[in-house]
Amino acid sequence: MIVPVRDGEPTIADCLDAILATDYPAEHREILVVDNGSSDGTAALIRTRPVRYVSEPKRGVSNARNRGIAESTGAILAFVDADCVVEPRWLTELVRPFEDPEVGSVAGDLQHVPPTTAAERQAARLLGNWQRFAFNSNPAYPITANAAYRRDVLERIGTFDPHMTRAQDVELGLRFQERSGRRLAYAEKATARHRNRSTQLGFFRQQLGWAYGAGLVGAKFEAMGGEPVKPPRIREIGRTARGLGIVLRARIHGQGRRRWIEDAWYDLLRQVAWWVGARAGLRKGARIWDASA
Repeated sequence: MIVPVRDGEPTIADCLDAILATDYPAEHREILVVDNGSSDGTAALIRTRPVRYVSEPKRGVSNARNRGIAESTGAILAFVDADCVVEPRWLTELVRPFEDPEVGSVAGDLQHVPPTTAAERQAARLLGNWQRFAFNSNPAYPITANAAYRRDVLERIGTFDPHMTRAQDVELGLRFQERSGRRLAYAEKATARHRNRSTQLGFFRQQLGWAYGAGLVGAKFEAMGGEPVKPPRIREIGRTARGLGIVLRARIHGQGRRRWIEDAWYDLLRQVAWWVGARAGLRKGARIWDASA
């Protein structure tokens, strides 16, 4: 199991305690926590638990996961993010599909920690069952907040691309579909619950990062002859803004529901983040892939 983390003091203890409480035999599991240059109390929390602490000073979650892969010994590599909490049977259920030799990667079920703020509630609304969405995409890919790969598959197709500062899992998953010769399975009972960002600013930054990653992936695969990514258009953002204005006016006149305002506001935040982030990612990706062509 590989857990990348940077400045994860608020969440890493819950994450690791949940992993340690899983029912998978302790003698058959290896837990590596890769500290990617934390400046808070993350390292101290990791070292108080029976896991292996690994330091990767080179920033970037791709570098952290790749360091975990290099330091680990197992034939199956399970990934979970430091802001996730797994259920007791998570690992048992995640590795079960590998009993089929044709399976090269497994996507675990991703749910949400019950929301307590508007930002958390809206992230859960907009993301929905995001692992199932990724698994049903064409081509399908696993979100590595909760996923596993065979080591020999990664040796064949390559590990996480350090150029991908975001959306590393999407790019790796697409490479898996192109080159591995194995299939992706879905482990519905291997549940991890993701802790969404609790503030509006955190929500916006996360959406911005995901949009930037989508732009990077889109630029790479467009350079290879694929379809380009299409960020939201200004007219779409304007339509959402007008919708927000309509529900605000209705609320002022005693009509409509307060929740409608919240939904419309976060829809607008998301669209603006994707308009900005995807364009920035496309520009950066074009420079990277043009230079490496």
